[in-house]
Amino acid sequence: MVDMPIDAPLLIAGDIEIDNSSNKRTARTAALLIMRQLEHCHEPTTEERATICVAFARKGKPVYGKAFDLFQISAQYPRSTDGIEQAIHHGDLRLLEVKSTGRAKIDDDFSGYFFSLSTAELLVAQALGELYQFAFYNTTTKTLKLHTLNEIYKKAKGVYPTWSIRF
Repeated sequence: MVDMPIDAPLLIAGDIEIDNSSNKRTARTAALLIMRQLEHCHEPTTEERATICVAFARKGKPVYGKAFDLFQISAQYPRSTDGIEQAIHHGDLRLLEVKSTGRAKIDDDFSGYFFSLSTAELLVAQALGELYQFAFYNTTTKTLKLHTLNEIYKKAKGVYPTWSIRF
């Protein structure tokens, strides 16, 4: 697997307005800022999302379309259907699920941060291992931390299983 850099300096252009007025807006802002910080990190189009799901399924690894927000692909592959399929085949594409906050009191290690995990996210994280990471982003402090599911379990002080039901 080609190493995908995560230590790039944070590049924030003036055209991204920080909006912490709701969880959905904070998550959107975080996704935009993460794409600026991580090289070759993209928000998938509908077609790319489908390509990603099918290519992983061909490898026997189920990926649910709503279980990731961004993908990062090694520079050697074009951002095309063929490029995405090749990157997945060679283990050079990772999926990122954004977990965001705008709370200034959350430290750089996200200690005390409470977040939810969907069953789809859990299953995909288990299936993909290192190729699926949770991108924790604080839009106030501009802090980004990437963690695999195993790393999250090691840091967890508690796990509270729940089901959310929508009619």
